[in-house]
Amino acid sequence: MKEANGPTAEELLARVTKRDSNALGTLFDRFAPRLFGVLVRILSDRRAAEDVLETLFLHFWNEARRLRQEPASVAAWLAVTARGLAVDRLRSERGLPRLHRGKVIALEKSSSWLPSPGDIALLEDRHELLKKVISQLPGPQRGTLELLVFEGYTESEIAEKLGEPLARVKTGLRAGLGFLRHRLHAVMGTWAANI
Repeated sequence: MKEANGPTAEELLARVTKRDSNALGTLFDRFAPRLFGVLVRILSDRRAAEDVLETLFLHFWNEARRLRQEPASVAAWLAVTARGLAVDRLRSERGLPRLHRGKVIALEKSSSWLPSPGDIALLEDRHELLKKVISQLPGPQRGTLELLVFEGYTESEIAEKLGEPLARVKTGLRAGLGFLRHRLHAVMGTWAANI
């Protein structure tokens, strides 16, 4: 993602690898507001969200050299890692085992599904279309995806929480993700996708 007349996130990452704290500050200013909103949505606590955001950028500073070798975009790494740190904190508060155990998320094995830097820029420009797509999910699928993504429950924990068979939960999640994947192609392909 490139700010008007400013460096891309990947160019800033290159500077962070050289220990340029100003570049880290620029990345923080660019991404922290939206990440903070997601963290508050997951944690329901502004102070906890601030703590996770601070931890996230500390990890970013420490892992910058390794991150530069990964194909995923800076925005994708920040989003995925922020969610992982928040979910671990939430699960810990609930007395559930952590999924990531506070580790920095390694994306090299799973980066094929992450958007590229160019895709991130397109998604930013098409944010309203993306929100419309998500609102079109059937209620139960949207609810199940929210439990998974925003509340950090595993498939089996969702099944137990909803009193549904695990197979039904898995099928609903697959259907919801398939719907989103299909519609995402429309969002990425046009400004006025017929969605």
